[in-house]
Amino acid sequence: MPLNLSHCTPGFFEECRARLTAGVDEERLAFSWSGHAGSKPILGKLGETGFRLQKRRYYRNEYAPFFYGRFVSSDRGTLIEGEFRLHPFVRAFMIFWFSFLALFTALVLVQSATGRPGVQADTGRLLGIALFLGVFGVALVKFGRWLGRGEERAIVAFLKTTFEASDAV
Repeated sequence: MPLNLSHCTPGFFEECRARLTAGVDEERLAFSWSGHAGSKPILGKLGETGFRLQKRRYYRNEYAPFFYGRFVSSDRGTLIEGEFRLHPFVRAFMIFWFSFLALFTALVLVQSATGRPGVQADTGRLLGIALFLGVFGVALVKFGRWLGRGEERAIVAFLKTTFEASDAV
């Protein structure tokens, strides 16, 4: 879901970066219940040209949304562009998971097509296991997204408040 917010202040970059830095706790491992130091409700990681935000939570949810954004200069001031996505490690893991399942299913079907008696008996059971693992993978993502259901709204509200922004057209 792409998000565009406008913030009408010329000389955008340094001011916006300073506001964002002041409004978030830095993402890093530390000794606290949330795994990050500080107490602000939004955690952030700022780069040279972009940033990543997540809502602080006191439980593990690797499938919660992250906001990946960047500041873009426009003739009316600053445009904050970004979108909500899963963490890159989680995306890579899910691609691996479903690729493995597709390969496993294809191998079972190829072996089943050979017509050997021993393989025929196991085909249904192996396809059932593949189906179960596929449904489990989808359910895991859906459940993680459900747990983080209000986090996107909280991050958008934080951005609007921090930058005194409105939705861009």
